Amino acid sequence: MSKKIYVLSALVMAVVLTGAGCIQFTGSAQGPMGAFTSNDGGETWQQKNTLVTAQGIKNLSGAKVYKMFTDPSDPKALYMGTRGQGLYYSYDNGDTWEASPFMTGKYIYALAVDPADKCTIYASDGTHIYKTTDCQRSWKLVFSEERPTQRMAAIAVDYTDPRIIYAAQSGGDIFRSKDGGASWRLVHSFNFQLRHLAVDPFNPGRLYVAAYETGLYRSEDEAVTWTSASNGFENFNGSMSFYRFVFSPTQKDNLFWISKYGILRSADAGASWSDIKLLTPPGSVNIYGFAQNPKNLSEMYYTGTILGDNNQNVRSTLYKTSDGGANWVTKKLPTNSIPVELLINKENGKTIFLGFTTL
Repeated sequence: MSKKIYVLSALVMAVVLTGAGCIQFTGSAQGPMGAFTSNDGGETWQQKNTLVTAQGIKNLSGAKVYKMFTDPSDPKALYMGTRGQGLYYSYDNGDTWEASPFMTGKYIYALAVDPADKCTIYASDGTHIYKTTDCQRSWKLVFSEERPTQRMAAIAVDYTDPRIIYAAQSGGDIFRSKDGGASWRLVHSFNFQLRHLAVDPFNPGRLYVAAYETGLYRSEDEAVTWTSASNGFENFNGSMSFYRFVFSPTQKDNLFWISKYGILRSADAGASWSDIKLLTPPGSVNIYGFAQNPKNLSEMYYTGTILGDNNQNVRSTLYKTSDGGANWVTKKLPTNSIPVELLINKENGKTIFLGFTTL
């Protein structure tokens, strides 16, 4: 057994033995935040907030999750980007977490892992893009944006050629690097705000960008030209108010668009859309989390949140369907903080991850 594994095992055992005696990372009046998991379809939940440090075990229940990111090549690897509290990572399915020292105190807006090399990662604090090639032991600045009105909204690595990196700014600019971030080129400028960019895992050269209030766009030529993929959105009131864009985990050209309206689905790469009938009426809740089970595509989950004054959580519920959306059941969430990220482990199809925050 290596020294690192021995120390890690000892620290985890210390948590089990000492329980409430572990060090608290920070506090929250709304209830614990950070990461939770369920292995029984949302019936029961466990906190997954064990933070291993050189000073001992701490707790991430005060971590305000902005986004959680996965590794395309390692289903047990998770990355937790927080709202000004840095970057955390887990290589054991969320059982334990470690901090990325270089990212301490940073707001992590975007992150992407090289699909061919899990030790090569790109991350952004909004103003900069940093790259590590040694599993976060060191980072190098590869992009800097000094305009105070701009921030990096998303980063994506090409699945067929990981030297190709894409970055989308909130103001509408799309950048591309063909040499692993060593140099960049502005390839397209939208005249509206962008919220998300994603490389299609099934179609080489195809990308999607999601705009804040103007829909979804698709490129077939490495981000140079774009066409609308929002045909039919006008039939669903509130569908331009974007929350999430999700690929079906196994079905080519199958997309999900989550908005103020609810959940729309396309089976033809955005050429047409239909709505999934939910328990919650259109526009009645904020849907910040959505996932489809990669082992059973008829099983889907979403979170519905009602916010009160100052964006405080009034009520959040988890919704589950096992028949493709024909019927839904409700599940109680483990904390009264706001669920902002929902993932399902692609290897076993059983472990559900939820990330929580306050706004």
